[in-house]
Amino acid sequence: MRLSLIPGLVANFRAHRAQQMGGFCGFDLGKIFCLSPEGAAEERQHLAGVLYGQRERRGLRVKEPTPLDFLDLKGLVEAVLEVIGVEGRTDWSSSGVGSFLHPGKAAALRLGDSPIGYLGELHPDLAEELDLPPFLMFELDFEGLVQYAPRQLTVCPLPRFPSVERDLAIVVDEAFPAQRIIDWVRDLNHSLIEDVRVFDQYHGAPIHEGKKSLAYTISYRAEGRTLTDAEVKTLHEELIARISAVFGAELRG
Repeated sequence: MRLSLIPGLVANFRAHRAQQMGGFCGFDLGKIFCLSPEGAAEERQHLAGVLYGQRERRGLRVKEPTPLDFLDLKGLVEAVLEVIGVEGRTDWSSSGVGSFLHPGKAAALRLGDSPIGYLGELHPDLAEELDLPPFLMFELDFEGLVQYAPRQLTVCPLPRFPSVERDLAIVVDEAFPAQRIIDWVRDLNHSLIEDVRVFDQYHGAPIHEGKKSLAYTISYRAEGRTLTDAEVKTLHEELIARISAVFGAELRG
């Protein structure tokens, strides 16, 4: 009786490595066995994944390939939560993660008072013991997530007018959570701000020690017309100024 889906995925990853495959992205949705709060054995439906390799590049511009990292993994899990309809009700924490994960690249996920899963990079010592390169993984209590899913789904028509994207890069303390900016922007409920997402986290020169750079993409769209460059420029500059003032963040050119 398996206690986790991860060992099976790791076995598949090892088989791909033996065939000289450069990358691996494997997922599994299936039953595991665990103890209920009352101490009784029970079956639960879990969703898990193992990721390793280079980030896929799309578009006409060719850049140096970069490895998949924790932010890619977090974005993937957030997309799953969004599809289920619970993305705004979950909490991330760096405490309570397993010792098999990298202490600085892992998070536990809770929904209300219930632990719902984890994600992170395999601990380097365990990767060495398994004779595998460090890889990313997640495992979610899918059955528990579905219980919190809304019973009625809301759909929207495809937009008639194009969106305009602008990037924002800020320098913050090392411990500053990237999600904090995303939540704050969404809470503004601005009619012209459609979406915000983080796409890069950087440490190293010229960023000072104890600091990091976070880069976000802001999408602007009007429901009944096409936005002009001038109004997007004004709106974006106002948003940057507010973020700088509220969070004390240093803007990165």
